[in-house]
Amino acid sequence: MEITLRNLIAHQPRRHPHRRLGELITIWYQRQQQRRVLLQLNDRMLSDIGISRCEAEQEAAKPFWRE
Repeated sequence: MEITLRNLIAHQPRRHPHRRLGELITIWYQRQQQRRVLLQLNDRMLSDIGISRCEAEQEAAKPFWRE
């Protein structure tokens, strides 16, 4: 059986809509926090994780809902 997004979604257990919304809000909050922390890293730390200051600033500039 080929793994596709449609198959994965079809086999997910049904969750209450409020729970899905809560999970989405949690993801958005975590993403926003991670981007703030990214801006606080110095150039050496950014180099250690393999990104430049410019890339960090571009990532941090994204809206929280964008992956």
